[in-house]
Amino acid sequence: MKVKLTPLSVLSFFCLVFLIHEIHDWAHFLTAASFCGCLGNRTFDNWAPCTLCNTSTGELALATLAGPLINTLILWGGWMMMHPDNSPEKQSAGFCLVFATLPLPQIMAALAGGGDVTWALRQLFQRSPGSNHHFVAGVGLLIVLVICLPPLIRAFMLVAGWVQRIFWFLAFLVLPGMADHWLVGKELNKLMANGFLSRQLLRGGAQSFLFVWLAVVLILYLLTMKSQQSVLEYKEASV
Repeated sequence: MKVKLTPLSVLSFFCLVFLIHEIHDWAHFLTAASFCGCLGNRTFDNWAPCTLCNTSTGELALATLAGPLINTLILWGGWMMMHPDNSPEKQSAGFCLVFATLPLPQIMAALAGGGDVTWALRQLFQRSPGSNHHFVAGVGLLIVLVICLPPLIRAFMLVAGWVQRIFWFLAFLVLPGMADHWLVGKELNKLMANGFLSRQLLRGGAQSFLFVWLAVVLILYLLTMKSQQSVLEYKEASV
């Protein structure tokens, strides 16, 4: 298959990236709230349980894992959609799902000894700041690689021609994470810190800006999602 991008499919893809990011963070936030019995705080790229939270370390670890669980389900949903027996349209949509989960930032965080999976393992198995440090980091990295590599390999092999394959694989692997970090991690957080749409809708730290952003990316994605079925199109080619 060859990659064929249009302005609409690019818009749709990045809306999917931002939508998955939001679902990921809301999963953290709401799971922690269900265990704590009170709402914590949320920004566009961070969350924390409420200050009065009185729950076990294990439950907080589960809240930490709730976000990557969402990404894993979507990532492997994309892997199944890319099965060779599926239609090109379904494979194309699966290709977009895989990269929209931002697997590279997950792998890079685990390589650095951080990320949600490693942090949850530290909460469960690291009894003091220095105990089992390298072992826990290694296990966390292994888990992330086992989750991310098979879908990435299938996505890599889906594009025809080695030059195009490498170029588009790197583009889809790197650019979405950069865009998410710049727009969501920096610019939207900056707007929130400056008080933009700062009305508090939930008792805790959930401001109206978060809900407006979620609504915008969800509506835009629903309106444009069919365009992702044509990001890849069938092409006879030797590889």
